[in-house]
Amino acid sequence: METNTALELLKNIREATFQNAAPLPSKESSQAVWQGLGFQLGGIRLTAAMGDVVEILKLPKLAGLPVVKSWMLGIANVRGRLIPIVDLHEYFGLTPTLPRSQWRVLVVEDQELVAGLLVEQSHGIQHFIDESFEPPGDSDLGQLRSHVSGAFRQGGRVFYQLDIQSILQAERFFDVAETTN
Repeated sequence: METNTALELLKNIREATFQNAAPLPSKESSQAVWQGLGFQLGGIRLTAAMGDVVEILKLPKLAGLPVVKSWMLGIANVRGRLIPIVDLHEYFGLTPTLPRSQWRVLVVEDQELVAGLLVEQSHGIQHFIDESFEPPGDSDLGQLRSHVSGAFRQGGRVFYQLDIQSILQAERFFDVAETTN
């Protein structure tokens, strides 16, 4: 008799659970989401596609290089790989807005090219609703503009989508030698 009572009690709990449960969202109401890595450069919030950034590091020890442009900071040994480190502030002519202790290096790859891009701060993984993507507008992005494909608005903030691959493929990115007169 006790077994039937316990069994009936469990059935009642099950029924009450299903009656009070919140419904799952319908497939039509779900929204497509774009994920990217958020970071800051010269006070401008940016995001890059998840697949573009391989790793995020604190600024490693650098070996300086002679007769290179000021934005080429040097070479770092990262787990046995020699990686050139580029200061994106200098490269794009931006003024840093945060202390150097918060700066991070985004390790990026394009086929066989590997580079470290120094940025002010990492904001971690960001999720944006696809529908929030818009053209970059008239914002003052300076030299960044040619590498920005659009912007996402989220919570009153704007994250500009930076095309890392276009930076790595730019002719200027390979022109590191300082010309001496």
